[in-house]
Amino acid sequence: MADKKSRSRSRNGWLSAGLGIILCGACVLFSTQVQTAVRQSITYCLTSLVPSLFPFMAITGLVVSSGSSDLLGRILGGVTRIIFRLPHTCSAVILMGCIGGYPAGAKGIALLLERGDINKEQASRMLLFCVNPGLAFVVTFLGGSVLGDLLSGWILFFAVTLSSLMLGVLCSLSVPMRQRTVTENAPAVSKNALVNSINGACRSTLMMCGCILAFAAFSALIKGIGLFQILCQMLTRLGLFTAAEAATVLSFLLEVTGGVGAATDLQVDPSFFAFGLAFGGLCVHLQIFSLFQEFPCRMWRFFAFRFLHGLMAVGVYQVLEKTLRPHLPVLLPAAAQPIPISLSGTWAGGLSMVLMCAAFLLTTEKALEKRNT
Repeated sequence: MADKKSRSRSRNGWLSAGLGIILCGACVLFSTQVQTAVRQSITYCLTSLVPSLFPFMAITGLVVSSGSSDLLGRILGGVTRIIFRLPHTCSAVILMGCIGGYPAGAKGIALLLERGDINKEQASRMLLFCVNPGLAFVVTFLGGSVLGDLLSGWILFFAVTLSSLMLGVLCSLSVPMRQRTVTENAPAVSKNALVNSINGACRSTLMMCGCILAFAAFSALIKGIGLFQILCQMLTRLGLFTAAEAATVLSFLLEVTGGVGAATDLQVDPSFFAFGLAFGGLCVHLQIFSLFQEFPCRMWRFFAFRFLHGLMAVGVYQVLEKTLRPHLPVLLPAAAQPIPISLSGTWAGGLSMVLMCAAFLLTTEKALEKRNT
């Protein structure tokens, strides 16, 4: 038995070493493409992702760890218990999962599971519908800055959010309704709730930036060796997509921001934005996996619901586009005016926040080490 384990470890080691050598060689051969992709992703992280996502990540952690989620749960607890068949403390996490950005909901789920407020089955079910793009990303960045149309941003946001809530209802139909009990008391408020929430937001934000940069480099490599083009041709030959649509779909499957760029450059139908935003991309999925010591949801089920969410978002988007487009411009007279990209933040501001995150992590870790000793 020990020999089999040692041989397996040795084989995995050789495979890892071989893959590392191949990737290093590819990075050298396609250094220009990789550098350009990473440089563009760094700019995106500093100008949009970090300024818009970090506050929501910190607020999510603070709401869950400070006991505020229990207060919000008392207001929305009935809806959460009846519709989603979940404890009332999940209300705040579901809300933040709808407006705070992809990892915000998953971060809240991980905290609830760690505290014992929910069990593994409930955490698994929440992960099927609490993975959504943030309000700031979809409306301000995508709608206002990229598309130059706030109305499109709002319609995309509502399409992804409504389809997500529909999924939440769908996966809860077979679950018995929870009885309202008086034993669900508010947890004790931690004195370090604010510090812990900022610490968690720093780690999650830096992790997200790292994953985005890694996937940007990976996308550049598969395009450089021609694999991306081969996959596009395969999808095109199936007759489901045009060449531009196939490239957009593959880009969204890998990483959301790359998909947004491809969809914008190739000028595909806006419904592809709805699918890509709802699916989330493998880059986001890896970030979500990293938040859990043991992922509570089966992988096949998680990915199946990601695709289902994307398809449902396309259908809801088509309905909202036809019903809301003729009426909402009256309420949003400035929707057609492009918003300057500076509203999402500047690279200097984003860099400052990243450096502050790193400094905060270093100082808090040293403080914890001193306290433990």
